[in-house]
Amino acid sequence: MRALKDSGEGMSGRAAARAAGINHQACKQALDRLEAIGLVIRQGSGHTQMLRLNFEQQLVKEALLPLFAAESTFRTRMRADIARGFGKNARSATIFGSSARSEDRPGSDIDLLLVADGRTKTALADKAAEFGRGFTRKYGIRLSPIIYTAGEAKARHMAGDPLIENVLAHGVDLLEKKLREVLL
Repeated sequence: MRALKDSGEGMSGRAAARAAGINHQACKQALDRLEAIGLVIRQGSGHTQMLRLNFEQQLVKEALLPLFAAESTFRTRMRADIARGFGKNARSATIFGSSARSEDRPGSDIDLLLVADGRTKTALADKAAEFGRGFTRKYGIRLSPIIYTAGEAKARHMAGDPLIENVLAHGVDLLEKKLREVLL
């Protein structure tokens, strides 16, 4: 249904399957069921059939479209909450791993590299544990922070630590001060 929401004119079943990332047989079964309950409209005949969401259907208008809209801003809101949560306590906060690459799946955690001043690492670890519990309650997603002091992060970077290199290459910085700036 997400694949069909932005296609006002519709798309073929195979195109919908590709957009949804599922095989075309499974997609056909799902679309047939959705058509049977009026959520999807099939247009055309023969091999040239286009499918689209039934935007006049109440469930689509009142539940699915608002859900899809909220879903599209979910990642941005989560990241903003993390930035607010650590903005005063960390020198940098960088998401890495599947969440940074937008490849996260249900059950995935959010990997977070936090860099602290040397004297505030313990306080930042305590803050991360407390914040993580609230974050899990709010979003249903576990936060997995790794905390280094600026000195530790610099030493790891100079040693070619694969984690630091990966975070630099693919991470998403959440605070004004970027990880790369902290490592200089």
